[in-house]
Amino acid sequence: MLPTKDEIALRRDLIDRFTTLIKKKAGAGTTVRPVGSCITGLFFPTSDIDMVMAFSSLPLSFLQSDIRRSGFASKIDSVLNASVPLLRITDAVTGLEIDLTTSNGHGERATNAVKKWVQEDASDDERRVIKGLVMVLKMFLSIRRLGTTYTGGINSYVLVWMVVAWVKLEMPKLQAHSSTTTTAAATTTTRRSARSTDLDDIFARMNSMSISSHTLSTAIASTSRSSEPPTTRTNLGSALLGFLRFYGQEFDYANKSIKFTSSSVCYASKYSYTTKIYLLSITDPADPSVDMGSKAYGIKHVRETFRDAYVTLEALIEGTATRDQRAKAKVEGVLGCWLGGEYSQFVRERKRIIKGWKSQRS
Repeated sequence: MLPTKDEIALRRDLIDRFTTLIKKKAGAGTTVRPVGSCITGLFFPTSDIDMVMAFSSLPLSFLQSDIRRSGFASKIDSVLNASVPLLRITDAVTGLEIDLTTSNGHGERATNAVKKWVQEDASDDERRVIKGLVMVLKMFLSIRRLGTTYTGGINSYVLVWMVVAWVKLEMPKLQAHSSTTTTAAATTTTRRSARSTDLDDIFARMNSMSISSHTLSTAIASTSRSSEPPTTRTNLGSALLGFLRFYGQEFDYANKSIKFTSSSVCYASKYSYTTKIYLLSITDPADPSVDMGSKAYGIKHVRETFRDAYVTLEALIEGTATRDQRAKAKVEGVLGCWLGGEYSQFVRERKRIIKGWKSQRS
């Protein structure tokens, strides 16, 4: 799942080619820069690239025609009547998509906020857990078509802040509980911990999905590397269970909200501005006046999906899974039993992207 050196290089090449094209068409004073997961590192090799254009007097509608005539794109979709107008441009060489918008400042602020919370102000352990959870849960939601607000789900940006909130507010409770386990429960806890450790296989396997093989290595994922002593590191399997349990069972969606400022996060009473009290309420650190959860109209489905995933994993850990679940886990591992889905298309798409890029360079 982690990008290879070639995949990183082709994305940089695509950004350079597109930036050169836009500056040529829109004028030398125009700036074009990538934002979002491309900058924060929370992207898949097949993910699209978000870019913003500033200091251009040329409307996106006019630019669309210029891009089409240039031969850069194999396809262009325009969403010009949205609250944030954009052009979705498919690169003719790699097939990767670029979402181009004109800058309203939010893209840059949002990117900087993620970098601050996830990279600059997070401890090594927090950074490792946030990245691990975000990448696994993005795939989990994508497989179930719950990874965009267009389908009523939660997009990657909202997911990042749900994970950050859990890590900052709930993970310390998980760590405190682990450190105060009584001696009487030591045997049970040891057995459970060993099984929970097996869930780290989810992260290791997903991060080592290779474009050269369908075999999923169980090597230690790069997201698990840390300069902190092993004894201080949160188990990723336990963190995944904790996140699923919290947002699937424990969080009070009707009465509580998650409030971010530029430097803090806390729970607050929910302001009943809508009759849809079941919606997730979580403010945007890049603009605290915006409730990011208001567009996730399918949050009930997301919540139930998290709950079911937690129950499945818990049953596998406790040894109470159904015969079918145990049989599936034996063949496909915890990864296959929990995530579901078929990864061959993902692998084929990565191969196709690299092949197209290398063919163009030769």
